[in-house]
Amino acid sequence: MDRTSYSEEYRQLQKKLSEVEKENTLLRKELQEKDRIWDRRLIAFQTINVGIIIFDENGVIRDINTCLCDNFNLKVDQVIGRNITHFLQQEERSKVRKYINNVKNISGLARSILPLTVNNKLNYFETQTSRLPYEMGFVSIIENKTEVIEKEREKEETQILYNEFFTEALDGIVLWKETGQIIAANASALKIFESTEKQLLSSKISDYIYKKDKRYAEIVMNLYYQKENREELMFLMPNGQKKILEFTTKLHSVEGLNMSIFRNVTERYKMEEELRESKAMFENIFEEVFDGIIIWDQTFKIIDMNKAAERLLSKNKESLIGLDLLSILPSAKSIGEDIKPKLLNVKEEGQNRGLYTVKFPHKREYTQIEYRNKFNIYSGLSITTLRDITENAVLEEQLRKSSTLNVVGELAAGIAHEIRNPMTALKGFIQLLETDVSSEENEMYFSVIKSELIRIESIINEFLLLAKPQAVKYVQIDLRQIMNETMELLHAQAVLQNVQFIKRYDKEIPMSYCEPNQMKKVFINIIKNAIEVLEDGGEIEVSIEPKDDYFHIAIRDNGKGMSKEKLARIGEPFYTTKEKGTGLGLLVSYQIMEDHKGKVMVESELGKGTTFHLLLPIKKT
Repeated sequence: MDRTSYSEEYRQLQKKLSEVEKENTLLRKELQEKDRIWDRRLIAFQTINVGIIIFDENGVIRDINTCLCDNFNLKVDQVIGRNITHFLQQEERSKVRKYINNVKNISGLARSILPLTVNNKLNYFETQTSRLPYEMGFVSIIENKTEVIEKEREKEETQILYNEFFTEALDGIVLWKETGQIIAANASALKIFESTEKQLLSSKISDYIYKKDKRYAEIVMNLYYQKENREELMFLMPNGQKKILEFTTKLHSVEGLNMSIFRNVTERYKMEEELRESKAMFENIFEEVFDGIIIWDQTFKIIDMNKAAERLLSKNKESLIGLDLLSILPSAKSIGEDIKPKLLNVKEEGQNRGLYTVKFPHKREYTQIEYRNKFNIYSGLSITTLRDITENAVLEEQLRKSSTLNVVGELAAGIAHEIRNPMTALKGFIQLLETDVSSEENEMYFSVIKSELIRIESIINEFLLLAKPQAVKYVQIDLRQIMNETMELLHAQAVLQNVQFIKRYDKEIPMSYCEPNQMKKVFINIIKNAIEVLEDGGEIEVSIEPKDDYFHIAIRDNGKGMSKEKLARIGEPFYTTKEKGTGLGLLVSYQIMEDHKGKVMVESELGKGTTFHLLLPIKKT
């Protein structure tokens, strides 16, 4: 080979070598680029936020990224080369095997939701699996969709519940637009509004309002300011029926629609109205009943009382409510009839009753009360009723005395008639004997006989006073004059008994209309009795005091006084505490005062004396 040929061949070789070097350089660059791409893929494979796993046809893991390992609390080097099912619950392995078998038969992308347990909690994983080239197996992108799926299920359940609530609710539910147009309504709403679905859906809620007055305007205004409300209004139904509906409205409540829930409260209103009327009727009866009623709790604290109780106690309700019932009731006239022991025992007895004679501070006379206690009539509250029977008791006593007086009057008329005739004969014969027998010794006997006859005649006259009405002539006279004449008449007897008279008269006393002799008889009977009871001497005080429309005449002695038993019988026919008394003097006095429309009251206390109170009208009645 010549030199030229050799050089040419060498150049060719150099050229080929240069081309090869270029190709090698390009190949190295291509390899380097591929390495960089794989590096980036490997980095993405490990850092991506979704799980990626590569496995073969048997389910053996060839590679797995960190994200998926974190989902199952595993490490990469723990799982590579192991079967997928190794890390699953026993009951879940068959599901995964079935999934892998299905993937083998699919040429494209296979999607599925696999429920798998992680940390004892069921999770839902969305899988997208495809086959890798060159028999490299399969790759799956796995993403935990538990939160999304649970929210969707919750939403579905909520929607089901809402649908059930909407359709099955007993209250009427109406959905409506901002314009007021009704969009949907449940069966209960159709029933409440007495409308068909077509009628209701072609209407506005405002179409059913009975009165669009100022209150309605305020309700609408408040709703748009507050976004929700709860009110009651009268609605007019298409059939002309009026209903009071309670409704709750919330704006933008369901998918941008407004929701109103309606309830028919017409019957409740009627019941409430009936209850109010019943309560008002009870309160009127409670307040206006004639008997006093006091309501108290288990500690005897006063809860309420009516007007009659206020009048009886002469105190207003406000000052007594909250006070102890036992403390505000005054003690009885006698221990045996006190109401307080009965109140203390009513819990054991359930109820009790009795009579209660008491003197209230605002009254001069004793009041007789019939009471009844009943324990726990309602919710721990007990009741005491008080009935003033003083007037009835007085009427009964007057009726009894009147009946007695009638009998005594009839008896007196007969006795007086039978005694007066022989008395006239006796008096005549005694006068004849007195002229014939003149010895001093006989004269003393005649004197005694005549004085006793005069006494008998006086008794007969008193009988006759009871037996028949007397002609009464009322005149204007000063009561002080009658009292002075009476005291002058009894002065001698008072001196003999060592009794002093004390007079207490008002300076200015109006004239009285009365029958002077009868009034004098009353004064004589009372003052004479007072003198006779002052066996060891004493004082009799007489006072005359004009009041509003009557005179108050008081005759007091400081004698021994009387027991309550004796005091109760004063004025009864033939009752007397004197050895030689007839019991007619006071009876006649009571009758005279009654004829004058007056009253006689007696106070007496053992060891302190007795006071007769005579109440005589100033003007003739």
